[in-house]
Amino acid sequence: MAIFKTSLADKKDLSLIAPVFNILFGEKNWLFAFENKVLSVVSSVPCVEVVRHLLKERGFSCEEMNAYALV
Repeated sequence: MAIFKTSLADKKDLSLIAPVFNILFGEKNWLFAFENKVLSVVSSVPCVEVVRHLLKERGFSCEEMNAYALV
């Protein structure tokens, strides 16, 4: 699982990434938490660079987090 702190702010922002994330990772393999702007992605292949690229390409910041930072 890869976890990212992002600048996504609302459902409008999420609608800009949801279609491509659903295609690449599957609808049930990623989750966005609005309260802390954290995006979690489950993938069987390395996905960090792909996620960074997709978010930055759409004008959002994205920083990979350590899973332990959420505890």
